[in-house]
Amino acid sequence: MPDYQIAATFFSLSLAMMTLLQVLPGVKDCRAVCFAVLQVSLMGYLLQPVVESRTENFWLIWLCVVFRSMIPTLFWMVCLLLFDDNFRLNRKTLAIPLFIIFSPAIGRVGAYLFGLDTSFIFNWLMFRLPQWLEFILIAHALITVVRSMRDDLVESRRELRAWLLGSVGFYIAVVVTMEQFFNGGPPVFKLAQPVLLAIFLFAFYGRLLKFRSGLLFSEPESETLPTAETIPTDQPSPPDSEPPAESVNIWIDKLKGMMETQKLYRQEGITISDLAELMDIQEYRLRQLINQQMGYRNFNDFLNGYRIQESCCRLISVQDAQLPVLTIALDAGFRSLSAFNRAFKERTEMTPSQYRKEHSFQTEPVSGHELIS
Repeated sequence: MPDYQIAATFFSLSLAMMTLLQVLPGVKDCRAVCFAVLQVSLMGYLLQPVVESRTENFWLIWLCVVFRSMIPTLFWMVCLLLFDDNFRLNRKTLAIPLFIIFSPAIGRVGAYLFGLDTSFIFNWLMFRLPQWLEFILIAHALITVVRSMRDDLVESRRELRAWLLGSVGFYIAVVVTMEQFFNGGPPVFKLAQPVLLAIFLFAFYGRLLKFRSGLLFSEPESETLPTAETIPTDQPSPPDSEPPAESVNIWIDKLKGMMETQKLYRQEGITISDLAELMDIQEYRLRQLINQQMGYRNFNDFLNGYRIQESCCRLISVQDAQLPVLTIALDAGFRSLSAFNRAFKERTEMTPSQYRKEHSFQTEPVSGHELIS
Protein backbone atom coordinates (compact mmCIF):
# COMPACT_ATOMS: atom_id res chain seq x y z
CA MET A 1 0.00 0.00 0.00
CA PRO A 2 1.27 3.51 -0.76
CA ASP A 3 2.15 5.63 2.24
CA TYR A 4 -0.74 8.05 1.68
CA GLN A 5 -3.22 5.14 1.74
CA ILE A 6 -1.74 3.82 4.99
CA ALA A 7 -1.93 7.30 6.54
CA ALA A 8 -5.55 7.73 5.42
CA THR A 9 -6.45 4.26 6.72
CA PHE A 10 -5.02 4.87 10.17
CA PHE A 11 -6.64 8.30 10.31
CA SER A 12 -10.00 6.58 9.67
CA LEU A 13 -9.15 3.99 12.31
CA SER A 14 -8.46 6.71 14.87
CA LEU A 15 -11.85 8.31 14.10
CA ALA A 16 -13.66 5.00 14.51
CA MET A 17 -11.81 4.27 17.75
CA MET A 18 -12.57 7.74 19.13
CA THR A 19 -16.26 7.31 18.29
CA LEU A 20 -16.33 3.86 19.88
CA LEU A 21 -14.88 5.28 23.09
CA GLN A 22 -17.57 7.97 23.02
CA VAL A 23 -20.31 5.37 22.59
CA LEU A 24 -19.22 2.79 25.16
CA PRO A 25 -20.17 4.77 28.31
CA GLY A 26 -23.72 5.13 27.00
CA VAL A 27 -24.27 1.52 25.88
CA LYS A 28 -27.64 0.82 27.50
CA ASP A 29 -29.87 -0.41 24.67
CA CYS A 30 -29.83 -2.16 21.29
CA ARG A 31 -29.23 1.05 19.37
CA ALA A 32 -26.00 1.82 21.18
CA VAL A 33 -24.82 -1.80 21.11
CA CYS A 34 -25.38 -2.11 17.35
CA PHE A 35 -23.71 1.23 16.71
CA ALA A 36 -20.70 0.21 18.85
CA VAL A 37 -20.35 -3.13 17.05
CA LEU A 38 -20.62 -1.24 13.75
CA GLN A 39 -17.53 0.76 14.75
CA VAL A 40 -15.64 -2.45 15.55
CA SER A 41 -16.66 -3.90 12.18
CA LEU A 42 -15.51 -0.74 10.44
CA MET A 43 -12.12 -1.02 12.11
CA GLY A 44 -11.80 -4.62 10.91
CA TYR A 45 -12.74 -3.54 7.40
CA LEU A 46 -10.17 -0.74 7.45
CA LEU A 47 -7.45 -3.11 8.60
CA GLN A 48 -8.14 -5.69 5.88
CA PRO A 49 -5.94 -4.16 3.12
CA VAL A 50 -3.16 -3.54 5.64
CA VAL A 51 -3.30 -7.15 6.84
CA GLU A 52 -3.42 -8.50 3.28
CA SER A 53 -0.34 -6.46 2.31
CA ARG A 54 1.68 -7.58 5.35
CA THR A 55 0.76 -11.24 5.80
CA GLU A 56 -0.76 -14.25 4.07
CA ASN A 57 -2.24 -15.67 7.24
CA PHE A 58 -5.64 -17.01 6.22
CA TRP A 59 -7.29 -16.60 9.62
CA LEU A 60 -6.33 -12.94 10.07
CA ILE A 61 -7.61 -12.09 6.60
CA TRP A 62 -10.72 -14.21 7.22
CA LEU A 63 -11.46 -12.27 10.42
CA CYS A 64 -11.22 -8.94 8.58
CA VAL A 65 -13.54 -10.24 5.85
CA VAL A 66 -16.07 -11.29 8.51
CA PHE A 67 -16.00 -7.77 9.94
CA ARG A 68 -16.58 -6.33 6.46
CA SER A 69 -19.60 -8.57 5.89
CA MET A 70 -21.11 -7.33 9.16
CA ILE A 71 -21.22 -3.66 8.10
CA PRO A 72 -24.33 -3.73 5.84
CA THR A 73 -26.33 -5.79 8.35
CA LEU A 74 -25.34 -3.60 11.30
CA PHE A 75 -26.14 -0.49 9.29
CA TRP A 76 -29.58 -1.97 8.61
CA MET A 77 -30.11 -2.72 12.31
CA VAL A 78 -29.07 0.81 13.38
CA CYS A 79 -31.39 2.41 10.80
CA LEU A 80 -34.43 0.39 11.81
CA LEU A 81 -33.79 0.77 15.53
CA LEU A 82 -33.44 4.53 15.11
CA PHE A 83 -36.21 5.28 12.64
CA ASP A 84 -38.82 2.56 13.07
CA ASP A 85 -40.32 2.84 16.56
CA ASN A 86 -42.10 -0.49 16.15
CA PHE A 87 -39.03 -2.49 15.10
CA ARG A 88 -37.68 -5.09 17.54
CA LEU A 89 -34.70 -7.41 17.27
CA ASN A 90 -35.82 -11.02 17.57
CA ARG A 91 -35.24 -14.41 15.94
CA LYS A 92 -37.24 -13.51 12.85
CA THR A 93 -35.60 -10.15 12.21
CA LEU A 94 -32.11 -11.55 12.88
CA ALA A 95 -32.40 -14.59 10.61
CA ILE A 96 -31.34 -12.92 7.34
CA PRO A 97 -28.61 -10.70 8.91
CA LEU A 98 -27.02 -13.71 10.60
CA PHE A 99 -27.12 -15.66 7.34
CA ILE A 100 -25.41 -12.78 5.51
CA ILE A 101 -22.65 -12.66 8.12
CA PHE A 102 -21.97 -16.33 8.73
CA SER A 103 -22.62 -17.89 5.33
CA PRO A 104 -19.57 -16.29 3.60
CA ALA A 105 -17.48 -16.88 6.72
CA ILE A 106 -18.31 -20.58 6.79
CA GLY A 107 -17.96 -20.77 3.00
CA ARG A 108 -14.42 -19.40 3.07
CA VAL A 109 -13.40 -21.85 5.78
CA GLY A 110 -14.93 -24.72 3.78
CA ALA A 111 -13.15 -23.58 0.62
CA TYR A 112 -9.83 -23.22 2.47
CA LEU A 113 -9.95 -26.51 4.33
CA PHE A 114 -11.84 -28.77 1.93
CA GLY A 115 -11.69 -27.09 -1.48
CA LEU A 116 -15.48 -26.81 -1.75
CA ASP A 117 -15.34 -23.62 -3.82
CA THR A 118 -15.34 -25.68 -7.03
CA SER A 119 -19.07 -26.37 -6.58
CA PHE A 120 -21.44 -23.91 -8.32
CA ILE A 121 -24.20 -24.52 -5.75
CA PHE A 122 -21.76 -24.00 -2.88
CA ASN A 123 -20.49 -20.70 -4.33
CA TRP A 124 -23.99 -19.44 -5.07
CA LEU A 125 -25.37 -20.33 -1.64
CA MET A 126 -22.40 -19.22 0.43
CA PHE A 127 -21.30 -16.13 -1.47
CA ARG A 128 -23.66 -14.90 -4.21
CA LEU A 129 -26.90 -15.13 -2.26
CA PRO A 130 -25.53 -13.19 0.76
CA GLN A 131 -24.30 -10.48 -1.65
CA TRP A 132 -27.79 -9.94 -3.06
CA LEU A 133 -29.28 -10.01 0.42
CA GLU A 134 -26.84 -7.27 1.45
CA PHE A 135 -28.26 -5.01 -1.27
CA ILE A 136 -31.79 -5.81 -0.14
CA LEU A 137 -30.96 -4.86 3.47
CA ILE A 138 -29.26 -1.62 2.43
CA ALA A 139 -32.22 -0.72 0.22
CA HIS A 140 -34.65 -1.53 3.02
CA ALA A 141 -32.62 0.60 5.46
CA LEU A 142 -32.64 3.59 3.11
CA ILE A 143 -36.37 3.18 2.45
CA THR A 144 -36.92 3.17 6.22
CA VAL A 145 -34.88 6.38 6.53
CA VAL A 146 -37.09 8.29 4.10
CA ARG A 147 -40.41 6.44 4.43
CA SER A 148 -41.79 8.05 7.57
CA MET A 149 -39.74 11.24 7.62
CA ARG A 150 -42.83 13.40 7.10
CA ASP A 151 -44.52 11.90 10.18
CA ASP A 152 -41.44 11.96 12.44
CA LEU A 153 -42.01 14.24 15.43
CA VAL A 154 -38.46 14.06 16.88
CA GLU A 155 -36.66 17.03 15.35
CA SER A 156 -33.11 15.78 15.88
CA ARG A 157 -34.06 12.44 14.36
CA ARG A 158 -35.63 14.17 11.36
CA GLU A 159 -32.42 16.07 10.72
CA LEU A 160 -30.29 12.96 11.10
CA ARG A 161 -32.67 11.02 8.88
CA ALA A 162 -32.54 13.70 6.18
CA TRP A 163 -28.95 13.29 5.14
CA LEU A 164 -26.59 11.67 7.63
CA LEU A 165 -27.41 7.95 7.54
CA GLY A 166 -28.75 8.33 4.02
CA SER A 167 -25.32 9.41 2.86
CA VAL A 168 -23.72 6.54 4.77
CA GLY A 169 -26.07 4.07 3.11
CA PHE A 170 -25.22 5.48 -0.31
CA TYR A 171 -21.50 5.17 0.40
CA ILE A 172 -21.87 1.59 1.62
CA ALA A 173 -23.93 0.71 -1.46
CA VAL A 174 -21.26 2.14 -3.80
CA VAL A 175 -18.42 0.33 -2.03
CA VAL A 176 -20.26 -3.00 -1.90
CA THR A 177 -21.18 -2.69 -5.60
CA MET A 178 -17.59 -1.97 -6.60
CA GLU A 179 -16.13 -4.73 -4.46
CA GLN A 180 -18.62 -7.46 -5.27
CA PHE A 181 -19.34 -6.87 -8.96
CA PHE A 182 -16.47 -4.82 -10.39
CA ASN A 183 -13.49 -6.36 -8.59
CA GLY A 184 -13.00 -3.29 -6.44
CA GLY A 185 -13.83 -0.75 -9.14
CA PRO A 186 -11.58 1.14 -11.59
CA PRO A 187 -7.93 1.75 -10.60
CA VAL A 188 -8.59 5.42 -9.81
CA PHE A 189 -11.36 4.42 -7.37
CA LYS A 190 -9.10 1.86 -5.67
CA LEU A 191 -6.32 4.41 -5.22
CA ALA A 192 -8.60 7.18 -3.99
CA GLN A 193 -10.94 5.11 -1.81
CA PRO A 194 -8.92 5.26 1.48
CA VAL A 195 -8.60 9.05 1.19
CA LEU A 196 -12.26 9.52 0.25
CA LEU A 197 -13.28 7.29 3.13
CA ALA A 198 -11.14 9.28 5.59
CA ILE A 199 -12.71 12.56 4.44
CA PHE A 200 -16.18 11.07 4.57
CA LEU A 201 -15.71 9.66 8.08
CA PHE A 202 -14.25 12.93 9.32
CA ALA A 203 -17.37 14.81 8.16
CA PHE A 204 -19.69 12.03 9.32
CA TYR A 205 -18.32 11.70 12.85
CA GLY A 206 -18.04 15.45 13.27
CA ARG A 207 -21.71 15.80 12.42
CA LEU A 208 -22.62 12.80 14.55
CA LEU A 209 -21.39 14.45 17.75
CA LYS A 210 -24.41 16.73 17.54
CA PHE A 211 -26.71 13.72 17.85
CA ARG A 212 -24.70 11.80 20.44
CA SER A 213 -27.06 12.53 23.32
CA GLY A 214 -30.61 11.25 23.25
CA LEU A 215 -30.63 9.60 19.84
CA LEU A 216 -27.86 7.08 19.39
CA PHE A 217 -26.68 6.50 22.94
CA SER A 218 -29.33 7.32 25.54
CA GLU A 219 -32.58 9.16 25.98
CA PRO A 220 -32.35 12.76 27.09
CA GLU A 221 -33.38 13.41 30.66
CA SER A 222 -35.80 16.12 29.58
CA GLU A 223 -36.65 18.22 26.61
CA THR A 224 -37.40 21.92 26.77
CA LEU A 225 -40.97 22.83 25.94
CA PRO A 226 -41.59 25.72 23.57
CA THR A 227 -41.62 29.00 25.45
CA ALA A 228 -41.06 32.64 24.68
CA GLU A 229 -37.32 32.12 25.18
CA THR A 230 -36.98 28.98 23.08
CA ILE A 231 -39.03 29.94 20.01
CA PRO A 232 -36.74 31.25 17.26
CA THR A 233 -37.06 34.96 16.66
CA ASP A 234 -37.06 34.51 12.88
CA GLN A 235 -40.29 32.51 13.05
CA PRO A 236 -43.50 34.58 12.94
CA SER A 237 -45.98 34.04 15.73
CA PRO A 238 -49.32 32.46 14.77
CA PRO A 239 -51.95 35.10 13.97
CA ASP A 240 -54.38 35.94 16.75
CA SER A 241 -52.55 33.66 19.19
CA GLU A 242 -51.69 34.18 22.83
CA PRO A 243 -48.09 35.04 23.74
CA PRO A 244 -45.90 31.91 23.35
CA ALA A 245 -45.13 31.60 27.08
CA GLU A 246 -48.84 31.26 27.84
CA SER A 247 -49.93 29.37 24.74
CA VAL A 248 -48.63 25.83 25.30
CA ASN A 249 -51.65 24.62 27.26
CA ILE A 250 -53.99 26.58 25.00
CA TRP A 251 -52.58 24.91 21.89
CA ILE A 252 -52.78 21.47 23.53
CA ASP A 253 -56.40 22.05 24.51
CA LYS A 254 -57.18 23.32 21.03
CA LEU A 255 -55.49 20.29 19.46
CA LYS A 256 -57.34 17.81 21.66
CA GLY A 257 -60.60 19.65 21.08
CA MET A 258 -60.24 19.56 17.31
CA MET A 259 -59.35 15.86 17.33
CA GLU A 260 -62.16 14.88 19.69
CA THR A 261 -64.96 17.08 18.37
CA GLN A 262 -64.14 17.40 14.67
CA LYS A 263 -62.56 13.92 14.57
CA LEU A 264 -59.88 15.02 12.12
CA TYR A 265 -58.12 11.66 12.53
CA ARG A 266 -60.86 10.14 10.35
CA GLN A 267 -59.67 12.10 7.30
CA GLU A 268 -57.74 9.82 4.99
CA GLY A 269 -54.27 11.08 4.20
CA ILE A 270 -54.29 13.93 6.70
CA THR A 271 -50.75 15.18 7.36
CA ILE A 272 -49.21 17.20 10.13
CA SER A 273 -48.96 20.10 7.67
CA ASP A 274 -52.71 19.93 7.11
CA LEU A 275 -53.35 19.88 10.86
CA ALA A 276 -50.98 22.79 11.47
CA GLU A 277 -52.77 24.82 8.81
CA LEU A 278 -56.17 24.07 10.34
CA MET A 279 -54.90 25.07 13.78
CA ASP A 280 -53.13 28.17 12.42
CA ILE A 281 -49.84 27.22 14.05
CA GLN A 282 -46.34 26.68 12.71
CA GLU A 283 -45.67 23.07 11.81
CA TYR A 284 -42.46 22.88 13.83
CA ARG A 285 -44.33 24.03 16.97
CA LEU A 286 -47.07 21.47 16.42
CA ARG A 287 -44.43 18.76 16.17
CA GLN A 288 -42.94 19.94 19.46
CA LEU A 289 -46.31 19.95 21.19
CA ILE A 290 -47.30 16.44 20.10
CA ASN A 291 -43.85 15.03 20.82
CA GLN A 292 -42.93 16.76 24.05
CA GLN A 293 -46.35 17.32 25.64
CA MET A 294 -48.21 14.22 24.49
CA GLY A 295 -45.30 11.78 24.24
CA TYR A 296 -45.67 10.67 20.62
CA ARG A 297 -42.62 10.20 18.39
CA ASN A 298 -44.58 9.64 15.19
CA PHE A 299 -47.58 11.55 13.82
CA ASN A 300 -49.26 8.41 12.51
CA ASP A 301 -49.07 6.84 15.99
CA PHE A 302 -50.71 10.00 17.35
CA LEU A 303 -53.60 9.62 14.89
CA ASN A 304 -53.88 5.89 15.54
CA GLY A 305 -54.29 6.57 19.25
CA TYR A 306 -57.55 8.42 18.57
CA ARG A 307 -58.60 5.95 15.90
CA ILE A 308 -58.23 2.97 18.19
CA GLN A 309 -59.88 4.78 21.08
CA GLU A 310 -62.96 5.28 18.89
CA SER A 311 -62.74 1.71 17.60
CA CYS A 312 -62.62 0.29 21.13
CA CYS A 313 -65.83 2.14 21.99
CA ARG A 314 -67.62 1.06 18.83
CA LEU A 315 -66.52 -2.58 19.04
CA ILE A 316 -68.32 -2.98 22.38
CA SER A 317 -71.23 -0.67 21.58
CA VAL A 318 -74.68 -2.25 21.44
CA GLN A 319 -75.58 -0.06 18.47
CA ASP A 320 -72.59 -1.33 16.47
CA ALA A 321 -72.70 -4.93 17.67
CA GLN A 322 -73.55 -6.27 14.18
CA LEU A 323 -71.26 -3.88 12.32
CA PRO A 324 -68.27 -5.58 10.59
CA VAL A 325 -64.83 -4.84 11.99
CA LEU A 326 -63.74 -3.57 8.56
CA THR A 327 -66.46 -0.92 8.55
CA ILE A 328 -65.41 0.31 12.00
CA ALA A 329 -61.77 0.41 10.91
CA LEU A 330 -62.49 2.42 7.76
CA ASP A 331 -64.81 4.80 9.60
CA ALA A 332 -62.07 5.48 12.15
CA GLY A 333 -59.58 6.43 9.43
CA PHE A 334 -57.61 3.26 8.76
CA ARG A 335 -56.93 2.47 5.12
CA SER A 336 -57.06 -1.32 5.41
CA LEU A 337 -58.09 -4.06 7.80
CA SER A 338 -54.52 -5.36 8.07
CA ALA A 339 -53.22 -1.94 9.18
CA PHE A 340 -56.04 -1.70 11.69
CA ASN A 341 -55.40 -5.19 13.11
CA ARG A 342 -51.68 -4.51 13.44
CA ALA A 343 -52.08 -1.14 15.16
CA PHE A 344 -54.90 -2.42 17.38
CA LYS A 345 -52.93 -5.43 18.57
CA GLU A 346 -49.85 -3.31 19.32
CA ARG A 347 -51.88 -1.19 21.73
CA THR A 348 -54.34 -3.67 23.25
CA GLU A 349 -52.39 -6.95 22.86
CA MET A 350 -55.42 -8.57 21.24
CA THR A 351 -57.14 -8.51 17.87
CA PRO A 352 -60.29 -6.41 17.33
CA SER A 353 -62.40 -9.60 17.18
CA GLN A 354 -60.92 -10.86 20.44
CA TYR A 355 -61.53 -7.48 22.05
CA ARG A 356 -65.14 -7.42 20.91
CA LYS A 357 -65.73 -10.98 22.12
CA GLU A 358 -64.11 -10.38 25.52
CA HIS A 359 -66.21 -7.24 26.14
CA SER A 360 -69.41 -8.45 24.54
CA PHE A 361 -71.09 -8.72 27.94
CA GLN A 362 -71.01 -4.93 28.39
CA THR A 363 -74.27 -3.12 27.57
CA GLU A 364 -72.86 0.39 27.34
CA PRO A 365 -69.77 1.58 25.50
CA VAL A 366 -66.77 2.49 27.60
CA SER A 367 -63.80 4.57 26.69
CA GLY A 368 -60.80 2.77 25.28
CA HIS A 369 -58.52 5.56 26.42
CA GLU A 370 -57.09 3.63 29.36
CA LEU A 371 -56.28 0.69 27.15
CA ILE A 372 -54.27 2.64 24.63
CA SER A 373 -52.76 5.46 26.67
